[in-house]
Amino acid sequence: MEPTARTPKPPTSTLRRYLPFVVGLVVIAVVVVILNVSSGGSKKNSRAPKAAVPSTRGGPVTLSAANRNSVKWGPNCDVKRGTVAIPLTYAPPCVKPFSGDNSGATSPGVTADTITIALYQAQPDILENVALQRSGSDESLVNEAATVQQYIDFFEAHYETYGRKVKLVVVKGSGDPGSDEAGRADAIKVATEVKAFASFGGPSQTEAYAQELAARGVLCLGDCMLASSQKFVDQRAPNIWLTLAAVDQSAVHWSKFIGALNGHPAQYSGDATMTKRKRVFGLVRFDETFAGFQEAGKQFRNRLTGAGIKVAVDAPYQLDLGRAQENARNTIAKLKSAHVTTVMFAGDPLTPTYLTTEATAQKYFPEWVILGAAYSDTSLFGRTYDKAQWKHAFGVSSLYVPTPTRLDQYSDIIQWQTGAPPKAKTYKLLVQAPLIFYTALHLAGPDLTPATFRDALFRYPSARTDPSQLHLSWGHHDIWPGTDYFGSDDATLIWWNPDAKGIDEVGNAGTGMWEYADGGKRYLPSQWPKAAPKLFSPSSSVTQFDQFPAGDGPPTYPSPAR
Repeated sequence: MEPTARTPKPPTSTLRRYLPFVVGLVVIAVVVVILNVSSGGSKKNSRAPKAAVPSTRGGPVTLSAANRNSVKWGPNCDVKRGTVAIPLTYAPPCVKPFSGDNSGATSPGVTADTITIALYQAQPDILENVALQRSGSDESLVNEAATVQQYIDFFEAHYETYGRKVKLVVVKGSGDPGSDEAGRADAIKVATEVKAFASFGGPSQTEAYAQELAARGVLCLGDCMLASSQKFVDQRAPNIWLTLAAVDQSAVHWSKFIGALNGHPAQYSGDATMTKRKRVFGLVRFDETFAGFQEAGKQFRNRLTGAGIKVAVDAPYQLDLGRAQENARNTIAKLKSAHVTTVMFAGDPLTPTYLTTEATAQKYFPEWVILGAAYSDTSLFGRTYDKAQWKHAFGVSSLYVPTPTRLDQYSDIIQWQTGAPPKAKTYKLLVQAPLIFYTALHLAGPDLTPATFRDALFRYPSARTDPSQLHLSWGHHDIWPGTDYFGSDDATLIWWNPDAKGIDEVGNAGTGMWEYADGGKRYLPSQWPKAAPKLFSPSSSVTQFDQFPAGDGPPTYPSPAR
């Protein structure tokens, strides 16, 4: 397959140099965006290309009421539940055990016995290593590869693989994680030298790796890029499968929540005069074409305008830490001059440090509405912001209510299988691509191709939303317009409690935590209430689940490791 024409790339910004550090700090906490679905969603999106609806018929025989007693489902099936018998909330439906000919080489990277998978490992620099070690989230590349292999062994012991096993080939990044040239060269190596069917991960600060793989018919799974727009992935379907929602999908959640705030007094402001006035909105947003952030900002503005919501100040920015304090001073002055009561922030997790410090210096105490972009909704970073400002912070997050390690099912499945925990502390990130891959493989059948991989994920059944898990779907479930190739569908509401004590996303004990409003209730795009739920109410909020809520959490089974 010939590579497609490449889109122009914007100049490298300062963010590229800092993102490896930022992502490394929060990697343990953020994004295990895994599988589930329900109904709801907007019916129109004029910016999204109109995709043809692929057929999801065919595939292996799955358990149903009609065939429950007529098929020998085998020891890996919980016949009563109808799913694979593992302690994982997202266990797929049972399929009829396979026997016979799997048709051999059904796709590049696939033989009768193996599926070649590239495991991309970015190469951290010295400064990044020091930063990660100080944060307690450092992890050796050797341990990370070993942990991915642990997940491969787990899934292959329980999911149907149709006579094939994964051959994992480590591919180390040849350059900076933000380098288009290195990303493109590494993708060509994966496609032509490794001859892989798919890549687990990629250099998340460039689109070039995923773009080149897709052009060559190789799948890019999990965290193969930081984020993307729907358009970028739609144009390269069915070859890119990210765990995070599209940035323009996130903008839908943001606008729904702001709509519930509009027309009401800024009651959570730290200025008594503001609490009596109707909200005046200002927007501070990260503005770069990379990963679709600029497009998301524009769509968010358009959605607000379409809903009759005025934005008094729109302050797009590019991250330049050398000028961050100067930029913050100018931004705060603009917001204050325009009498903004409510600052909406959609940006990186470093900039609020400068904005909140400057706001206090200028005696300006608005509401801060975090829109959950780029890990600005983590307690790890929240503790670094000006305390006088951040106690007035609340907003939208795609993260779910955390649980202690003893309840974490992504650690538990390895402990359950082997008697020992995952080797790498970054297991929550490392499980993403294997979980997506094996779910698709299990439901695809023996004829494995990018097209049957797509149809398998579209075939994954819908389910409910739960406070302790993210809700993920693919395909057509009346959640998003068009064809959904992304992961997370739902979001929740958070508010900052400066007095709450707990463990942050990398295991550090401290004071100051995000509280999840209304018991961590999550909303699909069509489910947002017209009136904002009660915030800043400890009695109805939660920082962590010490036990799963009734009906939530994974099933239990006897451990193979005894």
